[in-house]
Amino acid sequence: MLEEGSGQGVSQSAKASKQTATNSSEISDSGSSNAQAGDARVKTEPGNKELAARASSEAPVAAEPTSLEEVKQRLEQARERLIATGEYQPKYSQAELEALVAQDRITSRFVVTLQKTKTGEQPVGFKRDSGRTTTWITTFDQMENGDTDPKLFNDLNGMTWDDKAEWEIIIIDQGEYFKEDGALAFIPTYENTAALGQKEFAEDFSEENLQGVMTPEYSQQYARVISEYKADGGDPYLKNKVREFASFKFTDDNDYDAFMARHKYTTEVGTNEHFSGDGLTKTKGESGYLAKGQHGTLETIIFEKSPETMDELEARGAILRISAKVIV
Repeated sequence: MLEEGSGQGVSQSAKASKQTATNSSEISDSGSSNAQAGDARVKTEPGNKELAARASSEAPVAAEPTSLEEVKQRLEQARERLIATGEYQPKYSQAELEALVAQDRITSRFVVTLQKTKTGEQPVGFKRDSGRTTTWITTFDQMENGDTDPKLFNDLNGMTWDDKAEWEIIIIDQGEYFKEDGALAFIPTYENTAALGQKEFAEDFSEENLQGVMTPEYSQQYARVISEYKADGGDPYLKNKVREFASFKFTDDNDYDAFMARHKYTTEVGTNEHFSGDGLTKTKGESGYLAKGQHGTLETIIFEKSPETMDELEARGAILRISAKVIV
């Protein structure tokens, strides 16, 4: 289920179910935080209940930072530890990360996104011509031990490393960020992403297609086809070229419509052919700290249509921008 952002970061539906949420299993960076804008709910599968309960009791507990300045200080301390030991110590085990997805409520005041450095006139996330803007984030507690090393952050988030780029880490205080209504935050599982698509793309595609392409099975098919297109030099963001390719590739209208529906998610949400649909990133093994193919972090998407600029967000204390430098 998708959660609307509000002044306190809790949707009307979340407020209505407050008592239920209080009695349910909950993993939170801080029990006292009033910043729950990034709340994302997913269905708890019966088979995961025992795992979720174990993770809830065993996961290391650390006090959440109380300010953006404290976040910065703790990242500096994490860098000192990383330099001294040469080893990255994740906060959560692989099983505990899976259990985090299975929880029906995940809260955190401070969240983190790694971006290539851009000007303050731009929003935090990637804004498209349609106005749809997405920011892929994870919680501070998951990323804290990675300090501000962009190569390690890339690896944890399953991103492709670009050693020629300038990188920055943007810390978001959700209690401040979501004081402006209109944003949506959700864990990008297949179910949650399909729910967003059925709301956003209903004028272009049928509900059946929008839901049917958000599955592991269709993801494999989409990955094969879009990889073929890109192997010939195709740009996935050139709409006319993609349509031309798909028209040639698919003789059946249903197959064509399904492919174009799935590609809409890629261009408007960011769920490309590497999207796993389980809410977890997959490491690429490029940092020297991590093996390839592990769970990296639990991720969340902030989805907006009228995002503020980073200059505006900085002015009201909603974000902190930190230059990210590789440890050498």
